Amino acid sequence: MSTRVGAAPSGRARRLVSRAVLASALLALCAVGPTGSTVPPGATPTAAATGPGAAGAVVPAGAARQVVPVERFGAVGDGVRDDTAALQRALDSVPTGSTLRLRAGATYLHSDVLRVRTPGLTVTGKGATVTATQETRSAFHVDADRVVVEGVTFALRTSTQRFHAYEQMKVRVSADGVVLRDVHVRGAAAAGFYVGNGSGGFLLDRVTVVGSRADGVHVTGGAHDGRVVSPVTTGTGDDGVAVVSYRADGVPCARVQITSPTVNGTTWGRGISVVGGDDITYTDVAIRDTDAAAVYVGSEGDPYYTFPSRRVRVTRGTVTGANTNPAKDHGAVLVYAGNSGTTTADVTIRDLAVSGTRAGASWDLGVLADPGAGVQRVTLSGISLTGGPPRPFYTNVPSAVRLIGVRDDGSPVPEKRGW
Repeated sequence: MSTRVGAAPSGRARRLVSRAVLASALLALCAVGPTGSTVPPGATPTAAATGPGAAGAVVPAGAARQVVPVERFGAVGDGVRDDTAALQRALDSVPTGSTLRLRAGATYLHSDVLRVRTPGLTVTGKGATVTATQETRSAFHVDADRVVVEGVTFALRTSTQRFHAYEQMKVRVSADGVVLRDVHVRGAAAAGFYVGNGSGGFLLDRVTVVGSRADGVHVTGGAHDGRVVSPVTTGTGDDGVAVVSYRADGVPCARVQITSPTVNGTTWGRGISVVGGDDITYTDVAIRDTDAAAVYVGSEGDPYYTFPSRRVRVTRGTVTGANTNPAKDHGAVLVYAGNSGTTTADVTIRDLAVSGTRAGASWDLGVLADPGAGVQRVTLSGISLTGGPPRPFYTNVPSAVRLIGVRDDGSPVPEKRGW
């Protein structure tokens, strides 16, 4: 396979392997709180630490369903003072079943990673912003089951480069039954939303990302049985919405449904992708102005070594202005097997309206396999192509592909029924 076509892009994107390679080494580090920044769960903050209005800062253990303002723990939210210690005290002290409320219009600064470690806690804050001031310690981690986060905007003051560690994933989920609803990311040193560590039963509902250095939404680490509903990503540093399964994680991601994703441009990478995973579906996609392919499904070898993609469906939607970067010859849609010894199989991509793919690309639709890697039972159907490169379709594994009902500028493309 030509290096020009390689599905694992060169440059910055290839260094994504560190997400998988570093995962096990970083796990212990990520579980350790910043020295001196928190009070152990159940401990009573001192009056000096909690600040004005902090009387009764620790909520009685039996008081469920309370709505507790974060100011009770000394947070100020003026966008000037550092609220790290107060925010972490609040997250550790409010009991299961209660709601921690951030004030509308407030900006809470934090200079270290914040962690939710209480199961069943709700964090709400429509109109509130939690802004990181240090890019290397800028994450908000949800490490407990059944946590709900609603309405909060998580921001990063500045970022200078792309990072890869857990501490830089803006909102990271590593627990079961977590719900993120109307949560927004404005700037991230790595991924905007990162769901991993075997998380199950998750829901990301109407989340948005602007200006992440890595993927907008990144589902990985064996995450399973989850949904991502109506995400919107803009100007992401890598893929807009991605499911990625590294062999080093032990198990692939499985049974993940992404509904109505909108990808508004990528400065690097693809629009939507499945780079290893079982039973992954994308429905009603809207993708425009992507650096590489708009729709990408497959596996990758050195240095990523991912699982293959199996039983993947991409159904309905629009793709506009794909593959703007001539250094990555992907076209608009690419199914690619790049990890030797694995077979990507049972992939269906249908009912897409594709327009304005870079005219210099080698094809609009491609199905490719590197030596030693396999592709089986790929169906491309009901796809309309407008403008774009002269060649509508290319494959080096014709026996693996069905091409049905594809039209190029209104003319039917010869069908292929390879299996």
